[in-house]
Amino acid sequence: MLTGFEALGAASAVLQVTSFASDLAVACKNAYDGATTSQDDLERYTGQMSEAVDCVHTRCEQMNISNSKFASPKLQNIAKECKDAAEKLETEVQYVNSLQAKGDLVKSLRKAFRTSRHQKRLQALQESLAMYQQLMKTELTSHLCSQSDAIYFQQDVSFRKLDADVQFLINQLAEGITDVKDLVKQEHATTRNVIIQESARTELAINSHTDSQVLELRITVEAEKKCEVFLQSLKAPRMNQRYNDVMDSRDATFNQVFATYKDMKAMYYGDSEGNNKEAGDSKGNEFSETTRDLECMTHMEDIHRSWASFNSWLQSDDEMFYIMGKPGSGKSTLVKFILDQEQTQDLLRRWSPDAIIMSYFFWKIGSEEQNSIKGLWCSLLYQRLQDQQQLILMIRQHFSHLSSHSECHDWSIKDLQDVWSYITKLDTRHICMFIDGLDEVRNQDGFSKLAQSIQLISQLPTTKLCISARPEAQIFVRDRFRQVFPNNQISSKSSQDLRQKLVGKAQGVFLWLHLASRSIIDGIENADSGDMLLARLNALPGDLEDLYVDMWQRMNARSTVYQETARRYFRYVLQMSDRVIPVKGGLGWIALPHPLTFEIASAENPKIQEKVLSATGTIRETEILRICEETEASISTRCAGLLEVQSTNLDHYLLETREDDRDPFSYLTFIHRTAHDFLTDTEAGQGILGYEPLSNFSCQTRLLKGLICTVMVMTSEWHLVFDSDYIMAQITGFANRWGNEGLKLATGMLDVIQPLYDKGLLRYDLCPWIPQRPFLSHLTSDDLLHDFVISRLPAETSTHLVTSILRCSLSSGKALPERMFDKLRVLGADPHEYGVFDETWGPQPFVRRGTGFTNLLINFLLMVKRFEYEKPEWLYATSQRTLGIAFDMAKTCKSLDTTVALFAQFSETGHMQLMSWVSYMSLAGETFNHGSLFVVYEVNLRFLLLYLASKAVGKLAETVLASPQAQNILAKINSPSVKVRYFWRPQVTEGNKKGIISLPMFERVVPGVPPMSRSDIEYLFDVDFKMSSQELRMPNGHNSEPKTMAQYLEGTETEEVEVEVMMTSLAAESLGVCTYEEAGIIPSLEYLRGSRENNNIAWRLFPLSMERLEAAATAMEETGNHESLD
Repeated sequence: MLTGFEALGAASAVLQVTSFASDLAVACKNAYDGATTSQDDLERYTGQMSEAVDCVHTRCEQMNISNSKFASPKLQNIAKECKDAAEKLETEVQYVNSLQAKGDLVKSLRKAFRTSRHQKRLQALQESLAMYQQLMKTELTSHLCSQSDAIYFQQDVSFRKLDADVQFLINQLAEGITDVKDLVKQEHATTRNVIIQESARTELAINSHTDSQVLELRITVEAEKKCEVFLQSLKAPRMNQRYNDVMDSRDATFNQVFATYKDMKAMYYGDSEGNNKEAGDSKGNEFSETTRDLECMTHMEDIHRSWASFNSWLQSDDEMFYIMGKPGSGKSTLVKFILDQEQTQDLLRRWSPDAIIMSYFFWKIGSEEQNSIKGLWCSLLYQRLQDQQQLILMIRQHFSHLSSHSECHDWSIKDLQDVWSYITKLDTRHICMFIDGLDEVRNQDGFSKLAQSIQLISQLPTTKLCISARPEAQIFVRDRFRQVFPNNQISSKSSQDLRQKLVGKAQGVFLWLHLASRSIIDGIENADSGDMLLARLNALPGDLEDLYVDMWQRMNARSTVYQETARRYFRYVLQMSDRVIPVKGGLGWIALPHPLTFEIASAENPKIQEKVLSATGTIRETEILRICEETEASISTRCAGLLEVQSTNLDHYLLETREDDRDPFSYLTFIHRTAHDFLTDTEAGQGILGYEPLSNFSCQTRLLKGLICTVMVMTSEWHLVFDSDYIMAQITGFANRWGNEGLKLATGMLDVIQPLYDKGLLRYDLCPWIPQRPFLSHLTSDDLLHDFVISRLPAETSTHLVTSILRCSLSSGKALPERMFDKLRVLGADPHEYGVFDETWGPQPFVRRGTGFTNLLINFLLMVKRFEYEKPEWLYATSQRTLGIAFDMAKTCKSLDTTVALFAQFSETGHMQLMSWVSYMSLAGETFNHGSLFVVYEVNLRFLLLYLASKAVGKLAETVLASPQAQNILAKINSPSVKVRYFWRPQVTEGNKKGIISLPMFERVVPGVPPMSRSDIEYLFDVDFKMSSQELRMPNGHNSEPKTMAQYLEGTETEEVEVEVMMTSLAAESLGVCTYEEAGIIPSLEYLRGSRENNNIAWRLFPLSMERLEAAATAMEETGNHESLD
């Protein structure tokens, strides 16, 4: 885990921006297409998106000030890209509104959309937003928060204090849910609640400047905040999961719901069949067909009458509409279709212009909120109270005992019903409810109690209720067969009989029909006669589970080898389907889904493994595609239709123009959720899958080899760049999961990928000019890999390499094992040699610089401040291990008066939070558009070492400190020094009140100002240099901290400087940073010119430095000595 709550908060906010922006893009496109989209709606969508962007800004600040180890540069970059996309969308909205102002909106928009580049822009924005969502999925699952991390977070004492959307995100990840559509399912009101909370925090920073209007605004915001808290108490974390998980209605045929009888006839027969008349009198043929299909026509008439009555019901005053359907018949899919159609709302408006729609999907296997009567009432009340602040205020006033409710579990059914009855007298809107799956209510409640609630709802005035539905299957079958029947293979009568019998045998179970149709199509493609096809159909079991079993037995009953192959395919997908492979695309990291078809092929084929992993041969694109096709055929014949291969459609993002349209990045997935459930939840499925654990050693061994083969082949053939952190995490995770049993394979895979890392085909950063840390430095903190790392460091290893490994290992934030430290020192590693790191903030022209010694001390300080309230057990162990290594390095330090820079921010409450320089630079990139105090300290190594000695606890620490060498060092470090070098005061002006961004100007403390007193240092950093405490001390109350800092700064003589001057000075004084030029880092000329043209923040903050880089890049390109960005 590389993050804390702050990074997850920022990630949640970014996901919300992508969700709002996607909605807005769709609204704009609909407007261009001529749909009715009012200017008020567009402005509302835009406002919601802008508020979400503000929330991203605030959340990223919180993340940045936490700690370098927990700040995510990738997340920062994604957030920046999302905000840029939001700005572009606002431009599109302005264009739509300008056309609307001209009069004939529909005509103007259609013409503009045809003749301008707006279509391409919107399409590009939608694709970018979809990509950012996938990047967020990658960042979340690969770097920010694994499922185990999320479970740990849930049990943290601070979890309940988090904003609702962050809690929701953690809950989703803890349950293994990683699909972006599930991670952004929070309603807009939830996001608005978070935005309100963030606004309230920001307001505290400007209290001293408030006037009567601001005071009135505060009261309004506070009331709105309470209303949102009350509203959120009704919303379960996964309230909409069932709706979102239901099959996409586009995969079925529901057009008959709103169709006329004539339309239904056309859908039923289809144009192609209607035009394919045999020789003879057309009227005779029509008569013959009508006679033959009389029974089906009568059935179709019944269907038409049913849906016609449904349409009439929507417009009438009738309260109830009952439609029955068998389990698995597609009821939920149809209800979802009806809810998503504009015709539903249009017809309801004929009943009442103010009609609103509510829905609830019962789900038997879901949580209590998804299958209980209380869950039903909470959901309905939540939907009714959305955007109804006045109603909520009246409820809180009338039911004062409900004001403290904060979650669903606080409610009783009686209170929910009482509130519903109360607001029915106040809320005059008409309500149409769709409730799906009454039979899926949980057993504890029972159907009889649910019936009482349904009756109560149906008897309320201005309320109507629709329960369940079922689709008609004839049209689906006709569409499936139309594309595969050759004109002369079977007669029209046989085709019609086959379709009728399929529909009849399905008995309304749509998924059965889907699978059975596939079986018949297999027969068609085998050129079976009409009689053989009918025989095949008659042999199919009628029950869905029995059909799965039958499909399996037909394919694999004769061969245990086939069964084992299919069993492995199933296990691969079950284990890997929730993960993604991060790979560099045109705009950033792109998430390839697991498992890829080629990945499975490699896992299954030892010859591919031998060829690729031993580097004895290469696999070209044509062979890759052939292997994928063979694997797809094997999956089709072995897995009985339970698995299917899908295309990612990502090849145009990752590869140059290709003539072959086959997708080399296709992947495996289950055909339907019930196929997954059949394997995992039924006895027959378990028999197919096997009863041993899914994560058995053999299966995971194959998967790891398959993944590494895929990386090797795709980097070789297409020079794709993969995320080094993800790939190495899969290998080290395998080793730690299986211990010594898996160590040999893991170390072998590390040897295989190291050349890719050295070539830059495995990278942490997308920019090729950023230096990568040594490969082995990623592994030095893992005790299990100690011998492997040592074995790769022979005695003749250069001191430069081992020094770099030591320096980078001590900057990772992980404790370095003492024996690893000793080995590196024996090989000549110098803990006091300076070097640069791959920790950088995208656009800025500065990079971190330090020694192993300074890295260790600074990271310990940041880590303790980060966890000062939590005091986790591992922090005690880390402090002891760090203390021994630090004092060993201190013995050879030439000067403990060496100084480094520390960056800090004071929150609105006055608490000082230290942050890494990367986090600080990210905030500089946001141009400090906030109300916090920022301070840049200069501290000496005496202070850092004394701080470590004061915080380290335990018997080992006592032993280290009691040694004569340690006592000698302690005597030398009794003069800690902390100076304030620069600071930035919060400034509230008319400009930033209105959102006008200005470049930050820092105040530089003039030379000669003495360092802070020892007592001020102890209070500010919450440390007791007397080391009287034997445990990590809890922080002091910080009510007076800001006063102490304010007193210190008050009257201090300063001069105003730009941020570039400050950073250049810090670099010139070697205070932990250096310029790109000093580090020998020169970005490509293409990148520098592009960033200048886009008015990149680096050009605004650091114009002189960027100009020097551009000149250097120009000179390098002229000599032909430059690596391109691409």
